[in-house]
Amino acid sequence: MKFLCLPGAYGSAETFRVQLAPLCDQLESDTSASFCFTQGSFETVPPSGFDEYFGPGPHYRFVQLEKGIEDELADIVRLLPNAETPEETMRVALKQLPDLRYSQVWRAIEKIRKTMDEEVDVEGIIGYSEGAMIAASFILDEQRRSREEGIEPRIKCAVFISGWPPIDSNTGLLVLSDETEDVIDIPTCHVIGALDPMIHGTMALYNVCDPDRAELFDHGHGHLVPREERTVKELGQVVRTMIAFAKAA
Repeated sequence: MKFLCLPGAYGSAETFRVQLAPLCDQLESDTSASFCFTQGSFETVPPSGFDEYFGPGPHYRFVQLEKGIEDELADIVRLLPNAETPEETMRVALKQLPDLRYSQVWRAIEKIRKTMDEEVDVEGIIGYSEGAMIAASFILDEQRRSREEGIEPRIKCAVFISGWPPIDSNTGLLVLSDETEDVIDIPTCHVIGALDPMIHGTMALYNVCDPDRAELFDHGHGHLVPREERTVKELGQVVRTMIAFAKAA
């Protein structure tokens, strides 16, 4: 199965190819999967104080935010409150940014659709951080188009690494499981880190997915793409099982 891979905010196709290389090598070793990479359309700069963390540019995002809001959001997501549920955590955090709207998410969705028109054999998607949020948004949009226009969805399964819940392309707001009946109904693998300060966002994404088709994989670290050999080997087996499940559906 061929996967389209989406990097996190301030990443690029090139940097994500390096980050994901151990998992790609693991899955390509027995031809379980192949990969192609894309990146956001908006060239940007990391928030203040994060230059070293994200390394040399250019840096890209799938969605464009005003600079002031971008810096505030970076501070908020690093210090997410610990509310009763992941969804309530999202609401409490985002109340600090009442003007936040991902109003241009449709541009990211169209970019992915155009890339998939060029990569006609893509059937899966992998997203990290912001890339996972956009991937989930794309899947929900495919499901909507299937219901309303009868267009067959292309994506059969997804790997979300340290993601956030999807965005409603009409409102620009996060889709939370206790506010919607929409469910991502394909097999999904959710790669989480127990030490990730944004783990509530990761779990809010998990909760939007069909629990009978969603698998959690905890690498035990922070907000990162796992690269340690034993961990990647175990994750590779989980992804292979997901692919087999998707092909059998």
